[in-house]
Amino acid sequence: MSRTLTGELLIFLLLLVSSLTGKKVTETYSLSDVNILQVNLTNFHAQSPYLRQVSIDGNRTVSFNITNVSSSAAFMIVQIHVYQYNVTLAYDEESLNKVSNRSVFGSNVGLFSRLTSNIMTQFFVKNDNPQTIEALLIAIPYNAKAPVPGGCNMEFATEIAPYARVQTLPELVVVDVQPPSMPLQSIALSKCGNTTNPVSVEIYQMFLTEQDFSSLGYFSAISSMLTVQDIKTNGIEVASASVMSPMRRVFSAYTGVGSVYVAVAKYGENYAAYVPAFSYACHPVVDPESCTILSGFFPQFICASCLLIGLLLIIFSYQHLVIVIDTMITIFFFGTVLGYISFASIGIALLISLGITALIVWLRSVTLVGRALHNIMTIGFFSACLVYYNSPDTFIAVHDNAIFWTLFVIIACSIGVGALCLLGLSHLATCSICTGLMVVLPIDYYAGSNLKYILINFIRRATVEDFYLASVQHPSQTKDIILIVLWSGLAFYHFARHGVGILTSGSETIPLLGV
Repeated sequence: MSRTLTGELLIFLLLLVSSLTGKKVTETYSLSDVNILQVNLTNFHAQSPYLRQVSIDGNRTVSFNITNVSSSAAFMIVQIHVYQYNVTLAYDEESLNKVSNRSVFGSNVGLFSRLTSNIMTQFFVKNDNPQTIEALLIAIPYNAKAPVPGGCNMEFATEIAPYARVQTLPELVVVDVQPPSMPLQSIALSKCGNTTNPVSVEIYQMFLTEQDFSSLGYFSAISSMLTVQDIKTNGIEVASASVMSPMRRVFSAYTGVGSVYVAVAKYGENYAAYVPAFSYACHPVVDPESCTILSGFFPQFICASCLLIGLLLIIFSYQHLVIVIDTMITIFFFGTVLGYISFASIGIALLISLGITALIVWLRSVTLVGRALHNIMTIGFFSACLVYYNSPDTFIAVHDNAIFWTLFVIIACSIGVGALCLLGLSHLATCSICTGLMVVLPIDYYAGSNLKYILINFIRRATVEDFYLASVQHPSQTKDIILIVLWSGLAFYHFARHGVGILTSGSETIPLLGV
Protein backbone atom coordinates (compact mmCIF):
# COMPACT_ATOMS: atom_id res chain seq x y z
CA MET A 1 0.00 0.00 0.00
CA SER A 2 2.88 2.35 0.82
CA ARG A 3 4.40 1.71 -2.62
CA THR A 4 1.07 2.54 -4.27
CA LEU A 5 0.79 5.76 -2.28
CA THR A 6 4.38 6.69 -3.10
CA GLY A 7 3.81 5.98 -6.78
CA GLU A 8 0.67 8.09 -6.91
CA LEU A 9 2.50 10.93 -5.15
CA LEU A 10 5.34 10.80 -7.69
CA ILE A 11 2.88 10.83 -10.59
CA PHE A 12 1.10 13.84 -9.08
CA LEU A 13 4.39 15.72 -8.67
CA LEU A 14 5.43 14.94 -12.24
CA LEU A 15 2.09 16.19 -13.57
CA LEU A 16 2.37 19.32 -11.46
CA VAL A 17 5.89 20.06 -12.68
CA SER A 18 4.94 19.45 -16.31
CA SER A 19 1.90 21.69 -15.93
CA LEU A 20 4.01 24.51 -14.50
CA THR A 21 6.61 24.00 -17.22
CA GLY A 22 3.97 24.26 -19.95
CA LYS A 23 2.81 27.67 -18.70
CA LYS A 24 6.17 29.06 -17.66
CA VAL A 25 7.14 32.40 -19.20
CA THR A 26 10.34 31.77 -21.12
CA GLU A 27 13.33 34.11 -21.30
CA THR A 28 12.81 37.27 -23.32
CA TYR A 29 13.44 36.79 -27.04
CA SER A 30 14.69 39.92 -28.80
CA LEU A 31 13.12 40.77 -32.16
CA SER A 32 15.59 43.57 -32.90
CA ASP A 33 17.31 41.61 -35.68
CA VAL A 34 14.32 39.78 -37.16
CA ASN A 35 10.85 40.78 -38.31
CA ILE A 36 9.27 37.34 -38.03
CA LEU A 37 8.69 35.02 -35.08
CA GLN A 38 7.82 31.42 -35.90
CA VAL A 39 5.20 30.09 -33.47
CA ASN A 40 4.93 26.31 -33.40
CA LEU A 41 1.80 25.13 -31.56
CA THR A 42 2.67 21.44 -31.48
CA ASN A 43 1.54 19.99 -28.11
CA PHE A 44 -0.17 23.25 -27.07
CA HIS A 45 -3.89 23.32 -26.28
CA ALA A 46 -6.52 25.11 -24.18
CA GLN A 47 -5.09 23.77 -20.91
CA SER A 48 -1.47 24.42 -21.93
CA PRO A 49 -1.20 27.65 -23.94
CA TYR A 50 1.78 28.88 -25.90
CA LEU A 51 3.70 31.68 -24.11
CA ARG A 52 6.68 33.64 -25.35
CA GLN A 53 8.12 36.81 -23.86
CA VAL A 54 9.60 39.07 -26.53
CA SER A 55 11.11 42.54 -26.83
CA ILE A 56 10.19 44.78 -29.76
CA ASP A 57 12.16 47.87 -30.73
CA GLY A 58 10.45 51.25 -30.94
CA ASN A 59 8.31 51.98 -34.02
CA ARG A 60 8.91 48.47 -35.34
CA THR A 61 6.53 45.99 -36.96
CA VAL A 62 6.89 42.24 -36.53
CA SER A 63 4.82 39.27 -37.66
CA PHE A 64 3.95 36.06 -35.87
CA ASN A 65 3.64 33.01 -38.13
CA ILE A 66 1.62 30.32 -36.36
CA THR A 67 1.92 26.73 -37.57
CA ASN A 68 1.27 23.13 -36.51
CA VAL A 69 -2.01 23.80 -34.75
CA SER A 70 -3.75 20.62 -33.55
CA SER A 71 -6.27 19.18 -36.00
CA SER A 72 -8.84 19.08 -33.17
CA ALA A 73 -8.73 22.87 -32.78
CA ALA A 74 -11.50 24.93 -34.40
CA PHE A 75 -10.31 28.42 -33.48
CA MET A 76 -7.64 30.15 -31.45
CA ILE A 77 -7.22 33.36 -29.49
CA VAL A 78 -3.92 35.12 -30.13
CA GLN A 79 -3.10 37.81 -27.58
CA ILE A 80 -0.29 40.14 -26.65
CA HIS A 81 0.30 41.85 -23.30
CA VAL A 82 2.62 44.83 -22.90
CA TYR A 83 3.82 46.35 -19.66
CA GLN A 84 2.47 49.94 -19.40
CA TYR A 85 2.54 50.68 -23.14
CA ASN A 86 0.15 50.14 -26.05
CA VAL A 87 0.67 48.25 -29.29
CA THR A 88 -1.43 47.43 -32.35
CA LEU A 89 -2.32 43.82 -33.15
CA ALA A 90 -3.75 43.17 -36.63
CA TYR A 91 -4.74 40.43 -39.02
CA ASP A 92 -2.75 42.05 -41.85
CA GLU A 93 -0.01 44.64 -42.17
CA GLU A 94 -2.24 47.12 -44.01
CA SER A 95 -4.50 47.47 -40.94
CA LEU A 96 -1.71 48.57 -38.58
CA ASN A 97 -1.64 52.26 -39.45
CA LYS A 98 -5.34 53.03 -39.58
CA VAL A 99 -8.54 52.62 -37.62
CA SER A 100 -9.88 49.29 -38.81
CA ASN A 101 -12.14 46.41 -37.89
CA ARG A 102 -9.15 44.15 -38.49
CA SER A 103 -6.91 45.54 -35.77
CA VAL A 104 -7.02 46.38 -32.08
CA PHE A 105 -4.94 48.84 -30.04
CA GLY A 106 -4.05 48.52 -26.36
CA SER A 107 -1.81 46.92 -23.75
CA ASN A 108 -3.91 43.73 -23.26
CA VAL A 109 -5.34 42.81 -26.65
CA GLY A 110 -6.19 39.72 -28.65
CA LEU A 111 -7.79 38.54 -31.87
CA PHE A 112 -9.95 35.57 -32.81
CA SER A 113 -8.89 33.33 -35.68
CA ARG A 114 -11.04 30.57 -37.14
CA LEU A 115 -8.76 27.76 -38.23
CA THR A 116 -8.94 26.53 -41.81
CA SER A 117 -6.89 24.23 -43.98
CA ASN A 118 -4.18 26.90 -44.31
CA ILE A 119 -0.80 25.70 -43.13
CA MET A 120 0.08 29.03 -41.53
CA THR A 121 -1.89 31.75 -39.72
CA GLN A 122 -0.27 35.17 -39.60
CA PHE A 123 -0.66 38.13 -37.22
CA PHE A 124 1.12 41.48 -37.15
CA VAL A 125 2.17 43.62 -34.19
CA LYS A 126 3.40 47.20 -34.31
CA ASN A 127 5.16 48.93 -31.43
CA ASP A 128 3.74 52.45 -31.72
CA ASN A 129 6.15 53.78 -29.08
CA PRO A 130 9.70 55.13 -29.47
CA GLN A 131 10.82 52.89 -26.58
CA THR A 132 11.70 49.22 -26.76
CA ILE A 133 8.92 47.28 -25.07
CA GLU A 134 8.61 43.92 -23.38
CA ALA A 135 5.59 41.88 -24.43
CA LEU A 136 4.06 38.50 -23.71
CA LEU A 137 2.77 36.65 -26.77
CA ILE A 138 0.11 34.00 -26.10
CA ALA A 139 -1.78 31.62 -28.37
CA ILE A 140 -4.60 29.40 -27.07
CA PRO A 141 -6.39 26.93 -29.39
CA TYR A 142 -9.94 25.71 -28.61
CA ASN A 143 -11.99 22.87 -30.03
CA ALA A 144 -15.33 23.16 -31.82
CA LYS A 145 -17.34 22.59 -28.61
CA ALA A 146 -16.02 25.71 -26.88
CA PRO A 147 -18.06 28.94 -26.95
CA VAL A 148 -16.54 31.89 -28.78
CA PRO A 149 -15.48 34.78 -26.48
CA GLY A 150 -16.85 38.05 -27.81
CA GLY A 151 -18.57 36.24 -30.67
CA CYS A 152 -21.70 38.40 -30.35
CA ASN A 153 -19.81 41.69 -30.39
CA MET A 154 -21.96 44.73 -31.14
CA GLU A 155 -19.79 47.60 -29.80
CA PHE A 156 -16.06 46.99 -30.17
CA ALA A 157 -14.11 47.57 -33.39
CA THR A 158 -13.39 44.00 -34.51
CA GLU A 159 -16.09 41.61 -35.73
CA ILE A 160 -15.35 39.17 -32.90
CA ALA A 161 -13.92 40.79 -29.76
CA PRO A 162 -12.36 38.34 -27.25
CA TYR A 163 -10.73 41.18 -25.29
CA ALA A 164 -11.94 43.52 -22.53
CA ARG A 165 -12.13 47.29 -22.41
CA VAL A 166 -10.92 48.89 -19.16
CA GLN A 167 -11.65 52.43 -17.99
CA THR A 168 -9.55 53.62 -15.05
CA LEU A 169 -11.23 56.47 -13.16
CA PRO A 170 -10.06 58.14 -9.92
CA GLU A 171 -12.50 56.12 -7.78
CA LEU A 172 -13.61 53.30 -10.11
CA VAL A 173 -12.29 50.73 -12.56
CA VAL A 174 -14.87 49.76 -15.20
CA VAL A 175 -14.41 46.52 -17.18
CA ASP A 176 -16.55 45.73 -20.25
CA VAL A 177 -16.60 42.64 -22.44
CA GLN A 178 -18.77 41.66 -25.37
CA PRO A 179 -21.25 38.74 -25.24
CA PRO A 180 -19.97 35.32 -26.32
CA SER A 181 -21.54 33.20 -29.03
CA MET A 182 -22.34 29.51 -29.15
CA PRO A 183 -19.71 26.99 -30.32
CA LEU A 184 -18.77 27.01 -33.99
CA GLN A 185 -20.08 23.48 -34.45
CA SER A 186 -23.61 24.61 -33.53
CA ILE A 187 -23.73 27.16 -36.39
CA ALA A 188 -25.76 29.35 -34.04
CA LEU A 189 -24.02 32.71 -34.42
CA SER A 190 -27.37 34.00 -35.70
CA LYS A 191 -28.72 33.64 -32.14
CA CYS A 192 -26.64 36.64 -31.05
CA GLY A 193 -29.64 38.91 -31.50
CA ASN A 194 -31.77 36.88 -29.09
CA THR A 195 -32.30 38.17 -25.57
CA THR A 196 -31.78 34.67 -24.15
CA ASN A 197 -28.17 33.91 -25.03
CA PRO A 198 -27.50 30.33 -23.85
CA VAL A 199 -23.84 31.18 -23.30
CA SER A 200 -23.20 32.78 -19.91
CA VAL A 201 -20.27 34.90 -18.74
CA GLU A 202 -18.36 34.76 -15.46
CA ILE A 203 -15.83 37.47 -14.59
CA TYR A 204 -12.91 36.94 -12.21
CA GLN A 205 -10.43 39.23 -10.49
CA MET A 206 -6.97 38.51 -9.10
CA PHE A 207 -4.92 40.97 -7.02
CA LEU A 208 -1.17 41.39 -7.28
CA THR A 209 1.00 42.11 -4.28
CA GLU A 210 0.30 45.65 -3.07
CA GLN A 211 2.57 48.31 -4.62
CA ASP A 212 4.24 45.77 -6.93
CA PHE A 213 4.92 47.74 -10.13
CA SER A 214 7.54 45.38 -11.56
CA SER A 215 7.27 43.95 -15.06
CA LEU A 216 8.04 40.51 -13.59
CA GLY A 217 5.00 40.73 -11.32
CA TYR A 218 2.88 41.95 -14.22
CA PHE A 219 3.79 39.13 -16.61
CA SER A 220 3.56 36.49 -13.87
CA ALA A 221 0.05 37.67 -13.00
CA ILE A 222 -1.08 37.57 -16.63
CA SER A 223 0.39 34.10 -17.19
CA SER A 224 -1.44 32.76 -14.12
CA MET A 225 -4.86 33.84 -15.48
CA LEU A 226 -4.90 32.34 -18.98
CA THR A 227 -6.58 28.95 -18.83
CA VAL A 228 -10.05 28.44 -17.39
CA GLN A 229 -8.68 26.14 -14.68
CA ASP A 230 -6.08 28.71 -13.59
CA ILE A 231 -8.64 31.52 -13.64
CA LYS A 232 -10.97 29.62 -11.33
CA THR A 233 -8.08 28.63 -9.05
CA ASN A 234 -6.30 31.97 -8.78
CA GLY A 235 -9.15 34.43 -9.29
CA ILE A 236 -12.20 35.50 -7.31
CA GLU A 237 -15.52 35.49 -9.15
CA VAL A 238 -17.21 38.88 -9.19
CA ALA A 239 -21.00 38.84 -9.20
CA SER A 240 -22.94 41.07 -11.58
CA ALA A 241 -25.12 43.82 -10.16
CA SER A 242 -28.75 43.15 -11.12
CA VAL A 243 -29.20 46.75 -12.30
CA MET A 244 -26.24 46.57 -14.70
CA SER A 245 -25.34 44.75 -17.91
CA PRO A 246 -23.98 41.25 -17.19
CA MET A 247 -21.10 42.12 -19.55
CA ARG A 248 -19.87 44.91 -17.24
CA ARG A 249 -18.22 44.90 -13.84
CA VAL A 250 -17.36 47.97 -11.78
CA PHE A 251 -14.64 47.85 -9.13
CA SER A 252 -13.53 50.17 -6.36
CA ALA A 253 -10.16 51.60 -7.38
CA TYR A 254 -7.49 50.40 -4.95
CA THR A 255 -4.73 52.77 -6.03
CA GLY A 256 -1.39 51.06 -6.61
CA VAL A 257 -2.76 47.53 -6.32
CA GLY A 258 -2.51 45.63 -9.60
CA SER A 259 -5.57 43.62 -10.64
CA VAL A 260 -6.11 41.12 -13.44
CA TYR A 261 -9.66 40.92 -14.82
CA VAL A 262 -10.70 37.93 -16.93
CA ALA A 263 -14.05 36.85 -18.35
CA VAL A 264 -14.93 33.21 -18.97
CA ALA A 265 -17.59 32.10 -21.47
CA LYS A 266 -19.58 29.04 -20.39
CA TYR A 267 -21.77 26.82 -22.56
CA GLY A 268 -22.86 23.65 -20.77
CA GLU A 269 -19.68 21.93 -19.63
CA ASN A 270 -17.46 23.80 -22.10
CA TYR A 271 -15.53 26.98 -21.37
CA ALA A 272 -13.33 29.50 -23.13
CA ALA A 273 -11.38 32.38 -21.62
CA TYR A 274 -11.31 35.97 -22.80
CA VAL A 275 -8.07 37.95 -23.02
CA PRO A 276 -7.01 39.06 -19.51
CA ALA A 277 -7.14 42.80 -18.78
CA PHE A 278 -5.07 44.66 -16.22
CA SER A 279 -5.09 47.84 -14.15
CA TYR A 280 -3.12 49.39 -11.28
CA ALA A 281 -5.93 51.95 -10.79
CA CYS A 282 -3.18 54.46 -11.65
CA HIS A 283 -0.36 54.92 -14.19
CA PRO A 284 3.01 54.12 -12.55
CA VAL A 285 5.14 54.76 -15.66
CA VAL A 286 3.33 57.59 -17.45
CA ASP A 287 2.17 59.40 -14.28
CA PRO A 288 3.85 58.08 -11.10
CA GLU A 289 2.10 60.73 -8.98
CA SER A 290 -1.24 59.10 -9.78
CA CYS A 291 -0.16 56.10 -7.68
CA THR A 292 0.47 58.27 -4.62
CA ILE A 293 -2.58 58.78 -2.43
CA LEU A 294 -0.92 61.39 -0.20
CA SER A 295 0.62 63.96 -2.54
CA GLY A 296 1.96 67.22 -1.15
CA PHE A 297 3.60 68.28 2.09
CA PHE A 298 0.50 69.28 4.07
CA PRO A 299 -1.39 65.93 3.83
CA GLN A 300 1.82 64.08 4.70
CA PHE A 301 2.36 66.41 7.68
CA ILE A 302 -1.19 65.71 8.91
CA CYS A 303 -0.54 61.98 8.50
CA ALA A 304 2.69 62.14 10.52
CA SER A 305 0.96 64.24 13.19
CA CYS A 306 -1.79 61.63 13.55
CA LEU A 307 0.83 58.95 14.10
CA LEU A 308 2.60 60.99 16.78
CA ILE A 309 -0.59 62.03 18.60
CA GLY A 310 -1.93 58.48 18.51
CA LEU A 311 1.26 57.09 20.06
CA LEU A 312 1.20 59.76 22.79
CA LEU A 313 -2.42 58.98 23.62
CA ILE A 314 -1.68 55.28 23.93
CA ILE A 315 1.27 55.69 26.30
CA PHE A 316 -0.14 58.66 28.30
CA SER A 317 -0.62 57.68 31.94
CA TYR A 318 -3.35 60.06 33.22
CA GLN A 319 -6.46 58.09 32.47
CA HIS A 320 -9.13 60.75 32.89
CA LEU A 321 -7.30 63.34 30.81
CA VAL A 322 -6.54 60.77 28.13
CA ILE A 323 -10.22 59.87 27.79
CA VAL A 324 -11.14 63.55 27.36
CA ILE A 325 -8.46 64.03 24.67
CA ASP A 326 -9.40 60.72 23.04
CA THR A 327 -13.00 61.82 22.84
CA MET A 328 -12.05 65.18 21.34
CA ILE A 329 -9.92 63.47 18.69
CA THR A 330 -12.70 60.97 17.93
CA ILE A 331 -15.33 63.68 17.48
CA PHE A 332 -12.94 65.74 15.34
CA PHE A 333 -12.28 62.69 13.15
CA PHE A 334 -15.98 61.85 12.85
CA GLY A 335 -16.90 65.45 11.98
CA THR A 336 -14.19 65.64 9.33
CA VAL A 337 -15.42 62.48 7.59
CA LEU A 338 -19.02 63.68 7.62
CA GLY A 339 -17.86 67.05 6.33
CA TYR A 340 -16.14 65.40 3.39
CA ILE A 341 -19.24 63.37 2.60
CA SER A 342 -21.40 66.49 2.62
CA PHE A 343 -18.98 68.73 0.72
CA ALA A 344 -16.73 66.42 -1.28
CA SER A 345 -15.18 69.16 -3.43
CA ILE A 346 -13.92 71.38 -0.61
CA GLY A 347 -10.27 71.96 0.22
CA ILE A 348 -8.44 70.30 3.07
CA ALA A 349 -8.33 73.52 5.16
CA LEU A 350 -12.13 73.84 5.13
CA LEU A 351 -12.39 70.11 5.78
CA ILE A 352 -10.36 70.47 8.98
CA SER A 353 -12.53 73.46 9.92
CA LEU A 354 -15.60 71.24 9.73
CA GLY A 355 -13.92 68.76 12.07
CA ILE A 356 -13.15 71.55 14.53
CA THR A 357 -16.77 72.74 14.28
CA ALA A 358 -17.99 69.24 15.20
CA LEU A 359 -15.59 69.27 18.15
CA ILE A 360 -16.92 72.64 19.37
CA VAL A 361 -20.50 71.36 19.13
CA TRP A 362 -19.50 68.37 21.26
CA LEU A 363 -17.79 70.57 23.86
CA ARG A 364 -20.84 72.84 24.00
CA SER A 365 -23.23 69.96 24.58
CA VAL A 366 -25.12 70.83 27.76
CA THR A 367 -26.14 67.37 28.84
CA LEU A 368 -24.38 64.06 29.23
CA VAL A 369 -26.93 62.60 26.83
CA GLY A 370 -25.78 64.95 24.07
CA ARG A 371 -22.18 63.91 24.46
CA ALA A 372 -23.11 60.25 24.76
CA LEU A 373 -24.98 60.45 21.45
CA HIS A 374 -21.84 61.71 19.73
CA ASN A 375 -19.87 58.74 21.04
CA ILE A 376 -22.59 56.24 20.14
CA MET A 377 -22.86 57.68 16.63
CA THR A 378 -19.10 57.29 16.19
CA ILE A 379 -18.92 53.60 17.12
CA GLY A 380 -22.09 52.84 15.17
CA PHE A 381 -20.88 54.68 12.08
CA PHE A 382 -17.47 53.03 12.11
CA SER A 383 -18.94 49.55 12.63
CA ALA A 384 -21.30 50.03 9.67
CA CYS A 385 -18.34 51.14 7.51
CA LEU A 386 -16.48 48.00 8.54
CA VAL A 387 -19.46 45.80 7.58
CA TYR A 388 -19.66 47.47 4.14
CA TYR A 389 -15.91 47.08 3.61
CA ASN A 390 -16.23 43.31 4.11
CA SER A 391 -19.59 42.81 2.39
CA PRO A 392 -19.67 40.12 -0.34
CA ASP A 393 -20.65 41.09 -3.90
CA THR A 394 -23.30 38.38 -3.90
CA PHE A 395 -25.20 40.37 -1.26
CA ILE A 396 -27.62 42.12 -3.62
CA ALA A 397 -28.55 44.82 -1.09
CA VAL A 398 -25.10 46.36 -1.54
CA HIS A 399 -26.07 47.46 -5.06
CA ASP A 400 -29.45 48.98 -4.19
CA ASN A 401 -29.22 52.48 -2.75
CA ALA A 402 -32.48 52.43 -0.79
CA ILE A 403 -31.80 49.04 0.80
CA PHE A 404 -28.12 49.82 1.40
CA TRP A 405 -28.70 53.08 3.28
CA THR A 406 -31.55 51.54 5.27
CA LEU A 407 -29.32 48.67 6.36
CA PHE A 408 -26.43 51.03 7.05
CA VAL A 409 -28.56 53.13 9.40
CA ILE A 410 -30.00 50.01 11.06
CA ILE A 411 -26.52 48.56 11.69
CA ALA A 412 -25.16 51.87 12.98
CA CYS A 413 -28.15 52.45 15.28
CA SER A 414 -28.26 48.84 16.52
CA ILE A 415 -24.61 48.90 17.54
CA GLY A 416 -25.07 52.36 19.03
CA VAL A 417 -28.06 51.24 21.11
CA GLY A 418 -26.15 48.17 22.21
CA ALA A 419 -23.32 50.43 23.32
CA LEU A 420 -25.74 52.26 25.63
CA CYS A 421 -25.98 49.15 27.81
CA LEU A 422 -22.34 49.57 28.84
CA LEU A 423 -21.90 53.28 28.32
CA GLY A 424 -18.55 53.74 30.06
CA LEU A 425 -16.97 50.63 28.57
CA SER A 426 -18.34 51.29 25.09
CA HIS A 427 -17.06 54.85 25.20
CA LEU A 428 -13.60 53.67 26.21
CA ALA A 429 -13.72 51.00 23.49
CA THR A 430 -14.60 53.66 20.90
CA CYS A 431 -11.67 55.80 21.99
CA SER A 432 -9.33 52.80 21.97
CA ILE A 433 -10.36 51.79 18.44
CA CYS A 434 -9.99 55.34 17.08
CA THR A 435 -6.67 55.90 18.86
CA GLY A 436 -5.28 52.67 17.44
CA LEU A 437 -6.57 53.70 14.03
CA MET A 438 -4.71 57.01 14.31
CA VAL A 439 -1.46 55.07 14.62
CA VAL A 440 -2.26 52.43 12.00
CA LEU A 441 -3.67 54.67 9.23
CA PRO A 442 -0.45 56.68 8.66
CA ILE A 443 1.51 53.42 8.52
CA ASP A 444 -1.11 52.08 6.12
CA TYR A 445 -0.64 55.06 3.80
CA TYR A 446 3.14 54.79 3.74
CA ALA A 447 3.16 50.97 3.47
CA GLY A 448 0.61 50.93 0.66
CA SER A 449 -1.87 48.54 2.31
CA ASN A 450 -5.65 48.87 2.22
CA LEU A 451 -7.14 49.47 5.69
CA LYS A 452 -7.75 53.12 4.79
CA TYR A 453 -10.45 51.94 2.38
CA ILE A 454 -12.69 51.05 5.34
CA LEU A 455 -13.52 54.77 5.34
CA ILE A 456 -12.64 55.66 1.74
CA ASN A 457 -15.10 53.13 0.29
CA PHE A 458 -17.89 54.58 2.43
CA ILE A 459 -16.98 58.12 1.39
CA ARG A 460 -17.01 57.02 -2.25
CA ARG A 461 -20.36 55.33 -1.77
CA ALA A 462 -21.80 58.57 -0.42
CA THR A 463 -20.20 60.94 -2.95
CA VAL A 464 -19.48 59.07 -6.23
CA GLU A 465 -22.51 58.75 -8.48
CA ASP A 466 -22.12 55.17 -9.78
CA PHE A 467 -20.23 53.67 -6.87
CA TYR A 468 -23.28 51.65 -5.82
CA LEU A 469 -22.48 49.38 -8.78
CA ALA A 470 -18.93 48.72 -7.61
CA SER A 471 -17.42 45.56 -6.19
CA VAL A 472 -15.58 46.51 -3.01
CA GLN A 473 -13.83 43.18 -2.44
CA HIS A 474 -10.29 43.93 -1.36
CA PRO A 475 -6.97 42.10 -1.07
CA SER A 476 -6.03 40.74 2.35
CA GLN A 477 -2.28 40.36 2.13
CA THR A 478 0.65 40.25 4.54
CA LYS A 479 0.78 44.02 5.11
CA ASP A 480 -2.96 44.17 5.83
CA ILE A 481 -2.85 41.26 8.28
CA ILE A 482 0.14 42.74 10.14
CA LEU A 483 -1.60 46.12 10.46
CA ILE A 484 -4.85 44.50 11.64
CA VAL A 485 -2.91 42.65 14.35
CA LEU A 486 -1.10 45.89 15.29
CA TRP A 487 -4.38 47.83 15.39
CA SER A 488 -6.02 45.18 17.58
CA GLY A 489 -3.02 45.09 19.90
CA LEU A 490 -2.88 48.88 20.29
CA ALA A 491 -6.62 49.13 20.91
CA PHE A 492 -6.51 46.34 23.50
CA TYR A 493 -3.48 47.87 25.22
CA HIS A 494 -5.14 51.29 25.35
CA PHE A 495 -8.38 49.79 26.68
CA ALA A 496 -6.62 47.70 29.34
CA ARG A 497 -4.21 50.43 30.42
CA HIS A 498 -6.70 53.26 30.78
CA GLY A 499 -9.83 51.26 31.54
CA VAL A 500 -8.58 49.76 34.79
CA GLY A 501 -8.17 53.10 36.49
CA ILE A 502 -11.58 54.32 35.37
CA LEU A 503 -13.42 51.15 36.34
CA THR A 504 -11.74 50.92 39.75
CA SER A 505 -12.64 54.54 40.46
CA GLY A 506 -16.29 53.50 40.28
CA SER A 507 -17.19 56.43 38.05
CA GLU A 508 -18.82 55.86 34.70
CA THR A 509 -19.54 59.52 34.09
CA ILE A 510 -15.99 60.85 33.86
CA PRO A 511 -15.54 59.96 30.18
CA LEU A 512 -18.70 61.87 29.35
CA LEU A 513 -18.17 64.87 31.60
CA GLY A 514 -14.83 65.67 30.01
CA VAL A 515 -13.27 66.72 33.34
